Amino acid sequence: MTAPSGPYLPRKLGVIGIPMTPLPAGTPIGDIIAGLEADHLVPGVIVAAEDGYRLVSRSMVDRARATAPCTAGDLAGGHGLELPADTDIETAAEAALARPAAEREEPVLVSWPDGRYGIAPIVDLLAAMAGRFAKLSRTDPLTGLPNRATILAEGQRRLDAGALAAVIHLGLDRFQDANDVLGHHGADTLLHRVATALGAARGAGNVAARLDGDQFVVLLSELPAGQTVQSVGRRLAAGIRGPHPVDGLPISVEASIGISHADHHDVTVLMRRAAAAMRRAKHERTGVVEWTPKLDTNQRVDLRQLTELRTGLRAGHLRLHYQPLHDAGSRIIHGAEALVRWQHPQRGLLPPGVFLPDAERSDVILELTDWVLAEALRQAAAWHALGHHLPVSVNLPPAYLAQDRAVDTILTLLDLEQVPATMLTVEITETAVLTNQEQVAAQLAQLRARGIRVAIDDFGTGYTSLGLLPKLPIDELKIDRSFVIRMHDSPAHATIIDSVIAIAKALGLTVVAEGVEDEPTARDLTTAGVDLLQGFGLNRPQPPDVIPTLPGLPATPLVPA
Repeated sequence: MTAPSGPYLPRKLGVIGIPMTPLPAGTPIGDIIAGLEADHLVPGVIVAAEDGYRLVSRSMVDRARATAPCTAGDLAGGHGLELPADTDIETAAEAALARPAAEREEPVLVSWPDGRYGIAPIVDLLAAMAGRFAKLSRTDPLTGLPNRATILAEGQRRLDAGALAAVIHLGLDRFQDANDVLGHHGADTLLHRVATALGAARGAGNVAARLDGDQFVVLLSELPAGQTVQSVGRRLAAGIRGPHPVDGLPISVEASIGISHADHHDVTVLMRRAAAAMRRAKHERTGVVEWTPKLDTNQRVDLRQLTELRTGLRAGHLRLHYQPLHDAGSRIIHGAEALVRWQHPQRGLLPPGVFLPDAERSDVILELTDWVLAEALRQAAAWHALGHHLPVSVNLPPAYLAQDRAVDTILTLLDLEQVPATMLTVEITETAVLTNQEQVAAQLAQLRARGIRVAIDDFGTGYTSLGLLPKLPIDELKIDRSFVIRMHDSPAHATIIDSVIAIAKALGLTVVAEGVEDEPTARDLTTAGVDLLQGFGLNRPQPPDVIPTLPGLPATPLVPA
């Protein structure tokens, strides 16, 4: 794990060591007794012997009082325990306690690299270790933020005092990708930087804590004037977004936010509600969700929903809607992305955010992707028969590409529908590429060799090194909507878009902008050099029979590339 900075670094023995000037070996015992009586806080003296420095403790001096007059050298018969000043408190305490019982209360001789010597009293050593463990019991060792036990106690105290407005739970999105790509060391560094940013963004009077993994919580003392709890949650998410420097790379993070209002007497219930709302925000990719009683009911049916999805898939309850991609200059429809919907018998038409996250955590995603590929190619063939060369784009999840059969399945489906390979674009995430670079690159190369196009979806939200792009067999980069929707509000996001366009052009790649919500955004992206536009501002996802009726469909079939 990456060591945290600041006061949470392990304390060293030198911190509690008392530097002292060594006495000559011939110093009379009376002088030593007089010095110790003059300063009751000094645990002993250091004597310069022929073979090094020795420690003479108070107990050794007390025992010598009843003997004949002697010198410091006579008392310093044994070496005692000597440790370097940079020894961790815990290590020093363990070494001191490992001594024979008669010596366990003796101080420790401390040596500094610059030649100084001093004494560390065993009581101070044990007190420092106890204080360290007490702090560790209250704080997260990686980030230094309060831990789960501390935030629960503080939350209950504030709740009882009427000083708690809401509990805000933050879960980092796709953090497992960071572990896979950056390694545990880099992921820990990222967590520490996020915690630092969260501590700065939480606001006066509010407390931030790390629960575990990529989960954080903020106790909101009161709602700022003119703000909603949702706006506070979004401000916190913006505060931790970054980019954060990790191993020389600027890494940005997104967070899903769950909110529970302080309307219950038990803070553990509020924490559980906020966590449930956060999970829903992740599933639906909505950013922020406030807990309601209905949410708990829906959360309990997840496993049943997965079973129903498997049944619905085989019963023909799934549907594909298509969202057009428009040429940026002419606004002619260039193709369409296939987006799955579930026509549930009782719950109506469900968007993908309701069921895809569960599917992606099970083998259902493999069967579902097979169906989407087959249905999208069947629809492309139907459009082609009507004279429309309208390519379809299909998202391939990482689990699908992890199969050895992935390429053969796609090519077989193309042959079955007898459509040109140019009518299919497969979209993969940065995670899919980085999870197994060599295998995925080889699969993509096989697909491109047949004429299928390859796009990197949601580009900019993952952890791809830009140096990897020239090595990948890809045709398109799709700029994630999170950058597009903020391009007019954030110069940083506009700069990122310009940089992605410049890199893509240098590599000969097509640039697609997702999340185009209005005409000014579409205009500015076109001016910036984006090739294709996609978003609600142009067309929402539509059933397949609607697509041929849309304005912007080419009057004559597009010529395959």
